This record gives sequence, C-alpha cells and structure tokens, in this order.
Amino acid sequence: MDFEWNIIQVVCTILAWGLLAFLGWRIYRSQHVDKQPQLWKIIIIVFIGIFSFSINLPLFEEILSLAILPLGVWISYGVLKGKGRWLTYRKYAWLGFAGNYFFLGATILAIGISGILYPKNEVETYLADVSEVELLSIHPSGKEVNISVPKLEESLSSFKWERSNVIQWHDEMIEQKWSAEENKEQEKVQEKFPYLLTNVKAKAGQKVRVYVESDGKGLLVTIKDRQFYFRSNSASFLNERGSDNE
Repeated sequence: MDFEWNIIQVVCTILAWGLLAFLGWRIYRSQHVDKQPQLWKIIIIVFIGIFSFSINLPLFEEILSLAILPLGVWISYGVLKGKGRWLTYRKYAWLGFAGNYFFLGATILAIGISGILYPKNEVETYLADVSEVELLSIHPSGKEVNISVPKLEESLSSFKWERSNVIQWHDEMIEQKWSAEENKEQEKVQEKFPYLLTNVKAKAGQKVRVYVESDGKGLLVTIKDRQFYFRSNSASFLNERGSDNE
C-alpha cells in the first residue's frame, strides 16, 4: 500500500507536528514576557530534545521506535545549565522528547486507518480491478489454459485468506525434483503456482504480483515485504484451451 500508505502516514505526521507546535505555543504564551525566549532558539531546543535512545518493537506487523532515554534533554541541560537558562528552556526540551511519542502515536494511527481502508487479509485489497488482467505461464508445468475474467470477477469474494506454508511447498518441490532426477523425468516436476496474473490493479495503489495456483483456486499475492495466500472453493477461473467453457 505504498502510495496511499504514504499519504496517510504524511497526514498523521503533520498532525503530530501540529500538536507539537500547539503545545510549544501554549508553553511560550504561559511564560512571562520578560522570560520569553526567541522563537528560533525554541525551535532548536525542541529539535534537540527529540534526540533519544530508542528501541525497536514489532507491533501491528511493523517495526516501531520507542524512545527510552532523553539524550536531547541531557544535551540541552549540559549546554544551558552553566548559563542559568535551563529553567527557561527546560519545558521545550522535554516537549521535544515527548514529540517522539506523538510521532509513535501518529504511526499507530496511520496503521489503524490503513487497516480499516485496506484490510490486509482481504483479496479485494490487492485485486480491486481485474477487468484487464492477463494470464502468463511462467513454468513448464503450467498447462495451456485461458483465463475467464468474468469467472474471476464473480469468484473473487469467495477467496479467503489462509496461512501459507512456504516451507512445506518448498520441501514438496525439492522432493519432486529429486524424484524426477532419479527417474530422469524432469517434466514431472510440478510448480504449485505456474501462472502469473498481469495488469492487476490494487485498491491501495501498491505494486503487487499475483501468482495463480495450478488448479486455478489459489492466489499467492506478493507485495514489497510479504506474501498472502488466498484460497477459493468455487469453480476454477481457468479453462483449458479447446474446452467448451472458453
């Protein structure tokens, strides 16, 4: 969901920066006029305050950064304490550190919105428009078949997410290959996904590769960093060439 995800993330990040600016303005207005620092100095202290020691946590299938130690606050304190200005800038430094949690919240919000608009485990997220799809055979074990676009459109709602077992599939392929090599019959090696759907348009605008299972009832959707397997109990949308159903 590269394009739409980026837009959602940018909007949420802008909201986080807006909250940071609003709270900084409130702190500025609450200070006595004689003790109000220059705005450019405030901006610098806030940016320094953002620096922190963070740890990465896997959450919602993403890696999120959680700020632990306020390095920027310590740097600001070390620079300003000798000049007696720490009390003036202290709140801005801590506000910068708190900004890390604003951005963390923005990322979680973006993930939540993206999950609602583009559910990861629904096939329609990745095959939003299949009106112009074409089928390519990418393995010798693929039969000579044609794709029925109307059947595919009708059966899309029947495809349900299932946990893929890539290791098992790989082991099955290796066993077939060894058996074929022993019998000198390489053509018997069967690829589980010998077809590729092209011209697929995803709902979220991301780049996807959709592999079709040999029986036409399974789809393996590959995006940038993960794969999703969908299986249908409906009739296959593939027709053998020369059949009456073409």
